[in-house]
Amino acid sequence: MLRIAITDDHTLFRKTLAILIRDFKDMAVVLEASNGAELLERLEYIPVDILLLDLQMPVMDGFETYQNIKERFPHIKTAILTLMRDTDTIKKVIRMGAQGYFTKNTPPKELEDAIWNLKDNGFYFEQGLASVIDEIKVNLNVDVESMEIQFTERELEIIELTAKGVKPKDIANNLNISTRTINAHKQNIQRKYNFPDMMSAILYCVKYGIIDLNKII
Repeated sequence: MLRIAITDDHTLFRKTLAILIRDFKDMAVVLEASNGAELLERLEYIPVDILLLDLQMPVMDGFETYQNIKERFPHIKTAILTLMRDTDTIKKVIRMGAQGYFTKNTPPKELEDAIWNLKDNGFYFEQGLASVIDEIKVNLNVDVESMEIQFTERELEIIELTAKGVKPKDIANNLNISTRTINAHKQNIQRKYNFPDMMSAILYCVKYGIIDLNKII
């Protein structure tokens, strides 16, 4: 069972979203909070796998909240759920390292798929954001030492399929290898090239044109 936390100061939206997610298979909303401070306090005793985080909240906004999540609860995968989709906001979200970004207008089926992609691949950006992200990709701040990276063909296949949101078992079927081998490749990519996570590898490839953004979003 995937444990979900929702943090949003709009009570009606938060409650409605919780009801929607509870109808998704193998998901449970275990924590609701109206601001970042409340969330952080309750995370001390409520285990969470996925966090859906609003940006504009009183007491502690989403940006400050996420910095605390990274430091205190790094195992939690965080997606920004907001009405904002302007270039400056998306740029800031990418730079701070959030694993996902989608708007509050996201259809239920896409939301369900997005949550599973976060769990399985650690990455999800809403369909339709490609043109916005493409404008800012040259300025993406990927926390990797400046160096020329030469990925193997198999590594690039795995990075691109992961970026598309393909689940590990389906990547394994596509490449005719085991899921265990896929996971080993991902771990090796992170270790060999000093990426803290797969999202950093994906962003690196987008930034330097190794992967065409329009093919993965």
